[in-house]
Amino acid sequence: MNRRLVAHVLSRISFVFSLFLLIPMLVALHLDREQLSTFAATLTWSVLLTAMLRGYGGPKRPNQRLKVRDGVALVGCAWFLVCFLGALPYFFSGLGVVDALFESVSGFTTTGITVVPSLAAYSPSMLSWRFLSHWAGGLGVVLLFITIMPQINSQNSYLFNTEICTVTVERTLPKIRAAALYITGIYLGFTLLELVLFLLGGVSLYDALNLSFATMSTGGFLLNWGSGVPLDSFYIEGVCLVFMLIASMNFSLYYKAFRGEWQVFKEEVEYRYYLGLLLVGSLALAANLYATGTMSAGESLWQGFFHVVSIGSTTGLMADDLQSWPPFAHYLLLVLVFIGGCSGSTSGGVKLSRLLLMLKASWAELLRSLHPRIVYAIKMGEKEVEPRLVGNITRFFFLYMVAFVILTVGISLCGLSVMESIGIIATSMSNAGPAFSMFGSTSLYSQLPAFGRVILIVAMLLGRLELFTLLLIFQPSFWRQKSTW
Repeated sequence: MNRRLVAHVLSRISFVFSLFLLIPMLVALHLDREQLSTFAATLTWSVLLTAMLRGYGGPKRPNQRLKVRDGVALVGCAWFLVCFLGALPYFFSGLGVVDALFESVSGFTTTGITVVPSLAAYSPSMLSWRFLSHWAGGLGVVLLFITIMPQINSQNSYLFNTEICTVTVERTLPKIRAAALYITGIYLGFTLLELVLFLLGGVSLYDALNLSFATMSTGGFLLNWGSGVPLDSFYIEGVCLVFMLIASMNFSLYYKAFRGEWQVFKEEVEYRYYLGLLLVGSLALAANLYATGTMSAGESLWQGFFHVVSIGSTTGLMADDLQSWPPFAHYLLLVLVFIGGCSGSTSGGVKLSRLLLMLKASWAELLRSLHPRIVYAIKMGEKEVEPRLVGNITRFFFLYMVAFVILTVGISLCGLSVMESIGIIATSMSNAGPAFSMFGSTSLYSQLPAFGRVILIVAMLLGRLELFTLLLIFQPSFWRQKSTW
């Protein structure tokens, strides 16, 4: 592995992170100057780390290209680097090491949970750092920073596809770097459009930024635990719903539509299955809420649709207290949390495309058991899927469930019931935020001991890093110089 090249790229990531710190520093300069020292100390650490990485990595040589193993190391180390640096403002402001890391990981993985008893404990500059961190994590730290990597070549599609979770390797531009730039531009454009719509609805600039960053990143940070942001307006909830839906679908579709390739909406099938799933889930939830007398017919329909989109997109915004809802609603939303959004989106979860392929593969095996000589091609739309890819997805799902079981057993050691353990791990691994039992949309994760919070940190990282990356970089053989892949 080319460690010097990886260090050189990490130095760039650390440098860009330092630039992000200037935003909360400006907020602190105008609103709470006592926090300037917090972000100044963080900036100092970031600059020093940038200098150390740059010193070890040296200048970039024109003929240097990242190999697959370099790409895996870069993805994993970049996330650890950013989460570590992101924890420093919380640590310098008084949180413990575990709590500070928890807040940072929750933000950058767009999970949106917190151990802070009250958001009033945070200053305006710290709050701005919170929603800035999960907005940056929404599109993926690596995808945002890949735009400054001139050494991207054909071998590095691993980085790109790890972040956007595509099922098939299909480039939207001849160069991955150019594709990342365009997708980042689309992400920024949607965020600005949503911001304008909130401002037109009478929302203050600060709350409009908060809501825009929370929905486009499908993170939901700050909006839980009684933040005071108004989610009691039909207009505001409607804007949130639309952009949660936009953010949970494949961004490459938007790019192709921007180029005038509208036929892509006829060729791609995942988003149609996704919309169908949300529609069926919304109607089922609304029927349950109405049948149990929880709400009126109209309110049941709206609340059902809003919360199915919110949970299905793994955003986790709450417009009502789910603790008073019937058990069927909790189970339905829990299933949607597992599934997540579309590939190529900012959503977490297993991803609907993976589940669709596994269902198709299972049906193919059933047909082969009945007709041993049958030749059955697995397709997504009109595209035939390679058997190797189906095998990779099956292995991914197996490892995902193994990790889920181990983490659920681990969190149960903190004294939680079976359903509480399942709910908190499922929503953490899917980066969805609220669970559906004692850790609901208005509950506190600070009730967990330090051991439990460490388990959730691991769960959030496993979910965001797509499992394989985190498992690979902890293999001793991965770091041996004699490996050539």
